[in-house]
Amino acid sequence: MLLKLALWQDVHEYLERRTDVVVPFGGTEQHGPSGPLGTDLIVAEELANELGQERHAMVAPAIPFGVSQVHGAFPGTISLKPATVLSLVTEAIDSLAQQGFRRFLLVNGHHGSKAILHAACTQVHAEVPESRCLSVQWWELPEVRSVILEMFGAREGHHATPAELSLVRRFYPRAVVDVAPMERFDPVPEPVTWTADDFRQRYPDGRVGSDPGLSSEPAGERIFAAASRALIEVHRRLVEDP
Repeated sequence: MLLKLALWQDVHEYLERRTDVVVPFGGTEQHGPSGPLGTDLIVAEELANELGQERHAMVAPAIPFGVSQVHGAFPGTISLKPATVLSLVTEAIDSLAQQGFRRFLLVNGHHGSKAILHAACTQVHAEVPESRCLSVQWWELPEVRSVILEMFGAREGHHATPAELSLVRRFYPRAVVDVAPMERFDPVPEPVTWTADDFRQRYPDGRVGSDPGLSSEPAGERIFAAASRALIEVHRRLVEDP
């Protein structure tokens, strides 16, 4: 059930039966020479909506902005301060908690906000009695990591990756620009991210050790299926485990 399409009466009836809600979290930032700015938002929202259908769960509207300061030298990026993201997420969850929700699953599509979302769940646990809050990074799910490693290996990289762009292609095939795979590939073992200007000097086209030309719709289908299966199990444990 999508909260944005529900009536308040629908939510009232839902809360009489269960207390779980899925919150997709994305971002609006550059994704290299071929990926749309809304990549993280698209992936988080589509995975959350699929999970909601499979588990008959309530899905809140996606949060579109995250901690993206290092991408600020690329036009179109919209970034919030870490403290703002922490307040936004915890206050949104607190609002839902006041109505009776107690199980919160954050489906995160944005790497830069990972630490803040973990902190948000810690704060929720401290402030909301009998709550369970879990932030899940889709790309870290073991089943997903296995598929990505098999298909892309080291060329997956860290940002503007073929995996995330493949997922975008599944839903918006025209939003990803076709580029050829790189003839010469230089992996980046550990990205360096300081200021926005420094980031753009180090990674002038926005990629970070990735080969986005490997992205494809068939790859997006495989990754989406793997992530969806894994998220179903994560949600089941969050809601049903004692």
